[in-house]
Amino acid sequence: MSITMLRLGIKPGQWGWRFDELTAAWERIERLGFHVVSCFDHVTAEPRGNRAWDAPTLLAAMAGRTQKITLAIDVVNVSLRHPFLLAAQLAVAQAASRGRLEVGLGAGSYGLARFDHQALGIAFPPLADRLARLDGCVRTLPRLWRGETVTDPQLDLHAASLGPLGIEPPLVIVGGASPRLLETAVRYADGWNVVVEDAQEYRERAKKITDLCEQLGRTRPLLRHVQIFADNLEPAAARDFADRLASYGATTVVFVLNQNHDLATIDRLAEAVLG
Repeated sequence: MSITMLRLGIKPGQWGWRFDELTAAWERIERLGFHVVSCFDHVTAEPRGNRAWDAPTLLAAMAGRTQKITLAIDVVNVSLRHPFLLAAQLAVAQAASRGRLEVGLGAGSYGLARFDHQALGIAFPPLADRLARLDGCVRTLPRLWRGETVTDPQLDLHAASLGPLGIEPPLVIVGGASPRLLETAVRYADGWNVVVEDAQEYRERAKKITDLCEQLGRTRPLLRHVQIFADNLEPAAARDFADRLASYGATTVVFVLNQNHDLATIDRLAEAVLG
């Protein structure tokens, strides 16, 4: 796959970004011709002591400031919010964007997600419980978006329905690299998302999920999303990096900007990777 066949995106990883900086970035990313604009899921200022912005609400705001670009969340911690409320919030973003949403779901990392739980006084579950909840959400959220009535004691859902929303269920992408998360992606999701530092690392991880698709008998295509931290990445190297990822099967590459809030960085990336 050549870079021209890839979807390319930018994730202004909203740590410390002012809201006006974010909106300007979203608009510039779309205007330059990127295919995807993404955000991450964190609420409390800890551990960095700075604003992060609530992701489901942010997606609805993104919908109002863009026209055609795909809106993604990479990834939402399924243990922080009740699944019914999470499904409802994401349904608003899907409706507001006229069907442009892609939902990355994750189990919540100890290094980051626990701070949200502490701030809200919500227990941070053991890993096994978080993984089980992720499985349940990957299977159940699309049913709620389709207007089905769902009972699932594991997810605290009792004859729960969002009603006839009239939306196309967003694609669900599972984020992570562990064998357990790869299995969840292959069994239940539309795609898989992973963060890598180099192309060889992605090649090795991609082979594992390809082998797993064969082992589990998955026949429908699995979208393959890759995130790259790009604050210190030379724009000229970004194109080569993305091209190599494409050659190993990546379908979407998103460049993550956590520290660089200036539009000039986005412009330089666009010139390098979009040509």
